[in-house]
Amino acid sequence: MQLAKKKRWILASAVGSLLSTQSRAYGADWQAETAYRYYSETDRVTAMEPVLKLHKTESDGSEIDFSIAYDSLSGASPNGAAVSDEVQTFTSTSGAGAAETTTAASGYRSSRDDRDDDDDDDYEGDDEYGGGVREYTVQPGEIPLDPDFSDDRLSISLQYSTPATRTITTAIGGSYSSESDYLSMAINGGLGLSFNRKNTQLGLNLSLAHDENTPFGGVPTRFSKMSEPSSSGSSESKTIVETLISVTQILSPNAVVQLNYSAGMSQGYHTDPYKIITLLDENLDILDYVAENRPDQRTKHSVFSALKYHAFGDTIDLSYRYMWDDWAITSTTVDVKYRLNLGNVFIQPHYRHYHQEAANFYVTQLHSTDDIPDHASADYRLGTLTSTTYGVKVGLDLGKQQEISFRVESFQQEGESAAANLDAVISQINYKVAF
Repeated sequence: MQLAKKKRWILASAVGSLLSTQSRAYGADWQAETAYRYYSETDRVTAMEPVLKLHKTESDGSEIDFSIAYDSLSGASPNGAAVSDEVQTFTSTSGAGAAETTTAASGYRSSRDDRDDDDDDDYEGDDEYGGGVREYTVQPGEIPLDPDFSDDRLSISLQYSTPATRTITTAIGGSYSSESDYLSMAINGGLGLSFNRKNTQLGLNLSLAHDENTPFGGVPTRFSKMSEPSSSGSSESKTIVETLISVTQILSPNAVVQLNYSAGMSQGYHTDPYKIITLLDENLDILDYVAENRPDQRTKHSVFSALKYHAFGDTIDLSYRYMWDDWAITSTTVDVKYRLNLGNVFIQPHYRHYHQEAANFYVTQLHSTDDIPDHASADYRLGTLTSTTYGVKVGLDLGKQQEISFRVESFQQEGESAAANLDAVISQINYKVAF
């Protein structure tokens, strides 16, 4: 899976904040929310994800948030090789694969940012680190897709917050995510301070995560050839430290603004073990395919601003995010939602635009006549990307502190390589109850 992990601990905190706000509005101690999300790319990945979230408010103001989700993915996914006017044959280890599912701009978020896909079986032999080896063929002019993979992920998170004083709140939490070839564990802590008659809130959050990558077939040696595969071991790991500083200001009874700054540093294995790069000879014919290699360190920064405005009985949500890192990737995200309240029914159109500049080691192919670079990847998610998401969410207040909603969205993406161009449909149904 991909992604965008856009931040485990930030998501846990955001979910907890959302649920607690709704719970207080209902005047209830407990709130439960179930959801089922379906994501489908044209001729590629399909993902299904049931989710359960629970929120509990204690009499002393303490809050507990628990969530559990199960992702099931299948389909075909780009392996990184370039399109060719000749038939291409690839070999791959079998077992399970990592699904690649777009960028965070799509609205579908999967498990992590820095790896992708491949898997299954059909050929002979066993690999040193488990799984067999298979072959698959791609026709001339077609995008090289690994046609058969399946991946399942179970993720659990728990968050607890409690008021230390009338103006200070502390929080602590953790998350666990497990896949067939990937394990992630994280802890987080936070401190919130309210002042200016509680019209201003200052937040500080810190998280630490450890990811363990155990790819089928072992960890490929950097730039090792597909015709002469070699492995550097059975597993690699990565450690991530992230911090978030946030300021929330109530401007008026109808307007709230939020400003965030986040920074993160990851150290360890960032390479996608299932991605390859086309290697060309002096005549620009395909000579072989080599394993990619990414830097073993990454530092990211982002700024985020949001405005929520209530007018004429409706609510407008506007947000803007800018991200930059030491891989030379920069991205901007603009998100707009308008909630139209019609009695016990609401209609919420949604629009999101995302643009990303490429990493400084992104390539579409390598040449055997050139020196081997220190780092290179043909993963389109590291290239220049532009995507648009638009859709609508419709909700119904069922009474007795119950709500049901349904959303459907269209996602369109374009990029430097043919593999980056894709369309997807996202649908989700939610049910909430407070008691």
